[in-house]
Amino acid sequence: MLVRDVRSRQRGQMICAALAAIAFGAARPQSLLSQQQQAEAAPASHTVKRGDTLWDIAKLYLGDPFLWPDIYRLNTDVIQDPHWIYPGEVLKLGPTAKVVAVTPAATPAATPAPDSVTPPPVEPAAAPLTTPSAFVAPAPPPVVREQTLQAPPTAVRVGEYAAAPWVDQPGGPRGSGYIMEARDLPGIRSKDQSRMNLYDRVVLAPPVGAVAPEHQLYLSYRLGPAIEGFGQIIVPTGVIEIIRSPRNGEGAIGRVVKMFGEVLQNQRLIAYDSSAAMVHGGPLPVTNGVAGLVRWIKEEPVLPSLQNYVVIDISRRDGITTGDQIELYKPRQRPAVEGELAIPELYIGRAQVLRVTPYGATAIITGQEQPRIEDGTAVRVAAKMP
Repeated sequence: MLVRDVRSRQRGQMICAALAAIAFGAARPQSLLSQQQQAEAAPASHTVKRGDTLWDIAKLYLGDPFLWPDIYRLNTDVIQDPHWIYPGEVLKLGPTAKVVAVTPAATPAATPAPDSVTPPPVEPAAAPLTTPSAFVAPAPPPVVREQTLQAPPTAVRVGEYAAAPWVDQPGGPRGSGYIMEARDLPGIRSKDQSRMNLYDRVVLAPPVGAVAPEHQLYLSYRLGPAIEGFGQIIVPTGVIEIIRSPRNGEGAIGRVVKMFGEVLQNQRLIAYDSSAAMVHGGPLPVTNGVAGLVRWIKEEPVLPSLQNYVVIDISRRDGITTGDQIELYKPRQRPAVEGELAIPELYIGRAQVLRVTPYGATAIITGQEQPRIEDGTAVRVAAKMP
């Protein structure tokens, strides 16, 4: 009788173990299938909401906020500046720059079910008492290894490029638009409405032939000096974003989103294009580079220093490009009297080329050993972009 009770308990435990193994094996494929369906259901795009940033979107969909350049590169047709995205824009999410390798987990061995539940015949001697495991522990989750592809750095800063003055044809760009007036009414009667502040709304006339869709960016500028035999200096003052397109014969409405100087009524407008700043890599040293002169310095008559802009008379026709590096120097001076020693060349500083036009180029000073940089200072190309 004792032997029969023991064997009965053994059979009950074996049946429980078999049922648990069957249930676990059935649930695990369903769980894996559910995860696979969720992965396949990941959206191919994201509609920007107020407060979104590329950093947050990359963290949400790619699992790593430092992968935001991947999303930016996929959406350069929508995003003009990665620092500015707007509600309503639809951003593509794939393919991504994340490489994922998944190591599959081993499938747990199923406990064989007993062939029959019919009690076996009673043996003359009791068998040793054994208790099989009633639960099979799940395998550890798959190991995911990630390798991030870093975006190459740009050769110039977009903000420095946008604020850089340049030399253009006499009178400046043809067919430009202009700022008509401030859109918001001041609460003070004596307030000067011709001077705009950051985030002020303005009414503007788009450039000739421009549709001016919403979120289009325009660069406001003022005319600098017209240098005889050289060209017209153009000085950017700010960036204006269209928030309502022109309609019914009315001007467009924009908002001042960046300021580099005073944004004033009647200042001119052209489309803002920063694509020329999207160059990668670094310049390589050259010898006997093209030489020229400084023709205009921003903030004259104050002597320029680091981060100041200079305009030189080396142009696109001379092969200079955005990202090139120039040296500023005082040339070697020949002796005034035969037989005396010459005065050697004096290194003054270096600058990075930002804007290039058919008339000249603009550079920002990045290094300086001598304080005196003025109109007529000699320059030459010292390193060129590959």
